[in-house]
Amino acid sequence: MKTAAQATSSSSAYNCSAKKTCGQMASCEEAKFHLNECGNGRLDQDGDGVPCEAICQ
Repeated sequence: MKTAAQATSSSSAYNCSAKKTCGQMASCEEAKFHLNECGNGRLDQDGDGVPCEAICQ
């Protein structure tokens, strides 16, 4: 069983080894990965399920 820190997607180059801020995200796809796969809830400040509102509009 994988832990959140080990979670990776076979089609993704992203990983959960470090918590990132929205300013460190290269794309909305990366932000969604960190929110959904890594559990980094800080990326969804308003709790609507959309991370990093500035890049995921």
